[in-house]
Amino acid sequence: MSIQLKKIAVFVEGQTELIFLSELLKHLFTEKQLNIEPYRITSYQRIKIESFTIDGPKEYSFMIIDCGTDDKVKSQIIEDFSGLKKAGYSHIIGLQDLFNPQRRKKGINDDRYMTSVNTGLPEGIPVRVFFAIQEIEAWFIAEENHYMKISSGLTLDIVNRVAGINVQVESTQSIKHPSAILDKIYQAGGRKHGYSKSEYSVKDIVNKLDYLNLYMNVRYRNNSLNELLNCLDGLIP
Repeated sequence: MSIQLKKIAVFVEGQTELIFLSELLKHLFTEKQLNIEPYRITSYQRIKIESFTIDGPKEYSFMIIDCGTDDKVKSQIIEDFSGLKKAGYSHIIGLQDLFNPQRRKKGINDDRYMTSVNTGLPEGIPVRVFFAIQEIEAWFIAEENHYMKISSGLTLDIVNRVAGINVQVESTQSIKHPSAILDKIYQAGGRKHGYSKSEYSVKDIVNKLDYLNLYMNVRYRNNSLNELLNCLDGLIP
């Protein structure tokens, strides 16, 4: 019996989201035959970067497109929609964060902004944009099991003091600038260079996350992560 390939396109706002989502998919679809093709959009072209595949017939093929900024996620989905539909893609997903100082200065409400992004999207196949509130680093902060891998001196007492909340109980979506807080947490725990959005730093952190904990526990403390995982769960028969 032949396997019917499911093709899913995912548009993300930047490098951090691409790296995290690629690793998340490898853990979620561990029993499946998986293909991941990441691309980065520049001013002049779309560049294919390192791909991931498992030998044998594929069940799922994810194309992940780094749009370079949150404001391009929706517009890039609209621009590519017809071609993706013709190519047999069954789902289109967007992933971006909410942290945007310019929007805050303008007083644009987060809920209104999220609703507007998901309004006027193309129809014909399922399309939805998901949000990491306020940044995807909020999910990293909430994953309490990875801290000892960062530094043996990085205790949860330190994490909670710097974060200003109990990350094992409360939602880290309340943190206004998660990437800055994550940097302070790591430095307070003895990681000399803290956290940055450089490719090396993000890959290092992403590889230390406990994905089983994210899936089984963290999602229920962070609704934005839960919404994304519910969507991905729906792709698995």
